[in-house]
Amino acid sequence: MTLRHAAASFSVAIGLALGLPALRGGAAESVRTHFVATGETLTHIALYRLGDPSLWPAIYEANRDQIKDPSLIYPGQELAIPSLDPARREAARREANARNGS
Repeated sequence: MTLRHAAASFSVAIGLALGLPALRGGAAESVRTHFVATGETLTHIALYRLGDPSLWPAIYEANRDQIKDPSLIYPGQELAIPSLDPARREAARREANARNGS
């Protein structure tokens, strides 16, 4: 087992223990993770991983245990990327708009 596989297995175990949204709904869903690179923001990660930058609050909520301030993420952090059904996507967009004053 490689270190990356071990880390992914550990992330799955932690996700199950914490009940991360990405894991709810059965074993068919897989946990997606993202390792933060230098210069990335939650908005960049949401665009790259979820296809919509306004969905950054969903990533923030899924990682509140390690992100205290959504404007401060650090290179090397491993973030869970939640699976979002259409209703959760819309809720995340509304939350982002409310945060931005739109």
